[in-house]
Amino acid sequence: MLRALDRWAARLLLGAGGVLAAVSALFSAGSSGGRLVWIGVAALAVATAVVVGALAGLPRPALSREAVVALGFLAAFVAWNGISVLWSIEGDRSWAYFNRGLAYLALAVLGLWLGPWVREWAYVLAGALALPLGWALLGKAIPALGSSGRIGRLSSPIGYWNALGLLFAMAVPLALWLAARREHRHWLRASGVVYFYALVVGLLLTYSRGGVLAAGAAVVLWVAFGSPRVESAAAVLLGGGAGLGVAVWAFSRPGLSSDAQTHSVRAHDGAWFAVVFVLAAVAVGALAYVGSLSEERRPLTDARRALVGKIAIGVLVAGVAIGVVALVAEAKPQGWFRDFTAQPTDASLQGGPQHLVNASSSSRWLWWKEAWHAWHAQPWHGTGAGTFELVHRLLRTNNIVVTEPHNVPLQFLAETGLVGLLLALTSIVATAVGVWRRVRGLEPSAVALAVLAVAYVLHSLVDFDWDFVAVTAPFVLSVGALLGGPAVRDEPRIAWSPLPAVAAIAVALSLLTPWFAERSTDAARAALAEGRPLAAYREARDARSLNPLAIDPLIAQAQALQRLGDAQAARQRYIDAVDLQPLNWRAWLELGTFEEGQQDFGRAIPALERAVELDPLSTFTTGALASAKSNAP
Repeated sequence: MLRALDRWAARLLLGAGGVLAAVSALFSAGSSGGRLVWIGVAALAVATAVVVGALAGLPRPALSREAVVALGFLAAFVAWNGISVLWSIEGDRSWAYFNRGLAYLALAVLGLWLGPWVREWAYVLAGALALPLGWALLGKAIPALGSSGRIGRLSSPIGYWNALGLLFAMAVPLALWLAARREHRHWLRASGVVYFYALVVGLLLTYSRGGVLAAGAAVVLWVAFGSPRVESAAAVLLGGGAGLGVAVWAFSRPGLSSDAQTHSVRAHDGAWFAVVFVLAAVAVGALAYVGSLSEERRPLTDARRALVGKIAIGVLVAGVAIGVVALVAEAKPQGWFRDFTAQPTDASLQGGPQHLVNASSSSRWLWWKEAWHAWHAQPWHGTGAGTFELVHRLLRTNNIVVTEPHNVPLQFLAETGLVGLLLALTSIVATAVGVWRRVRGLEPSAVALAVLAVAYVLHSLVDFDWDFVAVTAPFVLSVGALLGGPAVRDEPRIAWSPLPAVAAIAVALSLLTPWFAERSTDAARAALAEGRPLAAYREARDARSLNPLAIDPLIAQAQALQRLGDAQAARQRYIDAVDLQPLNWRAWLELGTFEEGQQDFGRAIPALERAVELDPLSTFTTGALASAKSNAP
């Protein structure tokens, strides 16, 4: 009876993890905080259930010292994000980042409980990550299903091409594991090669240089540490070669690769893409299936395996060398550092297939310098979790607006200071040690998951992956699974079981309260648009009571009071917003615009000048100041 219960518990856990990973990739709406709330609540519910179950005597994973340290320091880092609200220059964003960390912490706990079933989790995750890949490619074939509009660069369903490219790169070792392992059935091995082929096509259509590099690193690591190498190399050559060919053909079709194409052009080229993609997939699958059958019937001798392995590795090395030579010829390496550090001036190089060989950092170098400058100003505790956008607006030298510096370590350093970065790094180091000990036996599924994690970490050096639950959820779940040990049972401790439930309620309140506040703020804006200022004031007041760290409810209250004719009370709300976030350009802009409307230019112009100081390149701030000065008597 107990064994049957354990099997059902394992199936439920694997199913819950797979659903959370798939939902995160398909429906998280980019870096949306609203979707993250519900994913976090779901993860929290499952994590609470497994912890309560363990206290009731159900199996739990054996936790190594590294697992305890990694989870403990991750929790400390998340708590530090929450504490940063006390000095944050944008308190509501810091609260949102604290909640993001809480959601990831719940996913990590669930991941630990997947530890006894690492192999099964690799199968589940491979299937979960195939869903966004299929949807993305289907959106290319049928433009009406895609969400990228008239932009050629593949970004659906996540909404951000670089995050989608990372997701595909993370799936690469899983596809190669399915394709290479001889214990897998022939149809599964052939499916793994087709999976890898589709990943190559999808990855190249995102034009994500970071994704391509992460995928390349994943291939190298799998061939080096996974097994068997000959079959892995064969899968790379077959699937990768076909994928490269289809992608290069797609680059030549304007409806697949160029922006601003008409629907008819995109539909025409999309139909041809479907035909070419499916035909190539059938050919790849058939060849892989025949190869798997032949290998079973006539296994390679050790000598022939070594020879074939050398040939395959030689072909891979030659292919890489040819790619490097082509890149050098196209990108002119003597100017790489100059191009990397310079402001991008040619917008045509930032999109389209040519972006893959563009050496520009796409302003990343500038953002990294801004983050470094912000850290120098507040070295120990930073400016507050999630607050880089305000720093960026103050320091930027072009009209691009970003929320994060596109480098997760620098992001943590600038926003949470040395304390936050050291907490995060300690968790990562403990995780690395624990994962290395888990994969030392070269269990192939564990190696594939470890390579997946490495791809995420490498990509985080050039993008803001922490903001995307679509890629962070599979990463956290997989790392947790690698840290979790075999299943063990403890003596039941029923008396302790209410504690996880109480903690879960507190976390759920933290996740949901800002969400409800945002809904009330949206309702206030809608009431203002409908000419119901009294209802708007009440909704904004409710939002203010739920989230006292945000300026939006105060601004909505002020606008409602304006409509009601109470200018003095409206002025006070605008001043409250400025006092709440004195480094936020929006608060000063709203105050200055209000004062201009009251014809009080003595107050309006200084407020707008302050808004310009905080965001000097914004057309909103500079335009409002110019208007006030021109209208002043």
